[in-house]
Amino acid sequence: MPLSPNLIDYALDTAGNGTTADVSKQPADNCHSIIVYNLDGTLSALVGIVAVAVNLTASNSATIPPGGSVTYRIGWARFRPCGTIGGGQARLRLEGVGGTPQVSFQFINSATEVAP
Repeated sequence: MPLSPNLIDYALDTAGNGTTADVSKQPADNCHSIIVYNLDGTLSALVGIVAVAVNLTASNSATIPPGGSVTYRIGWARFRPCGTIGGGQARLRLEGVGGTPQVSFQFINSATEVAP
């Protein structure tokens, strides 16, 4: 992904029970942190950065409880083991648990390089 000119980029996504899907917006190369918030009051969500077409499981993702959040500190692309997220090697993915939760993603970007 190219560099983003924005300080914060957003995405709002849903994914059904047992259905892993790519998040609609992938982090830019200058994104250093991703804040994930589960807006649903009753359903959990799985969120993870995995290889292309890999489904999320309890061992390769974070479970976000209803109303919960998690922050991924990923650093700029050059510091990431997988490099660019959303490119050829890895994707930010989402899966619903027990239904179709709505999940908010905030991508925090910077103009100067930030390591994780």
